[in-house]
Amino acid sequence: MGLLDNKRAIIISGFAGVGKTGLVEHASFYEKKKIFDLSSSYFRKNEGWEKIYCDIVESISKEYDYIFISNHKQVVDEMLKRGLKFYIVYPMRNCRDEYVRRFIERGNSEEYITKFIKNWDRFISELDNVKSENKIKLRSGQYLSDVIGRLR
Repeated sequence: MGLLDNKRAIIISGFAGVGKTGLVEHASFYEKKKIFDLSSSYFRKNEGWEKIYCDIVESISKEYDYIFISNHKQVVDEMLKRGLKFYIVYPMRNCRDEYVRRFIERGNSEEYITKFIKNWDRFISELDNVKSENKIKLRSGQYLSDVIGRLR
């Protein structure tokens, strides 16, 4: 068994608008990396959906360099419960207006933006309260591409 046999993806729970898609599309270094964005939008949010979601994350973790996962509280809690290493990347609370602009620029519907921003403080508080050393809070103007090099 070689050293690379134990390779696992760097798993990133990235908040909406941090630049997951932009990283793949605009950062030439990452064009050579195997990246999987496991959007939670493909999952019905029935009871226990997060277990299936995290089963998938675990099952593909040796096939990719990076896996982007949901920030849903249930997913974050399940990942922690399983003891899986992952990073949470999310904005500082005072970046709300900047994220509204990001959502508009990427073409999100007014309904999506209104609903998301209405829950902004709750989303940020939930992530602030997660007991993990692997959290990165983005300042104004920062994107995932600014911090991804620090993740191991």
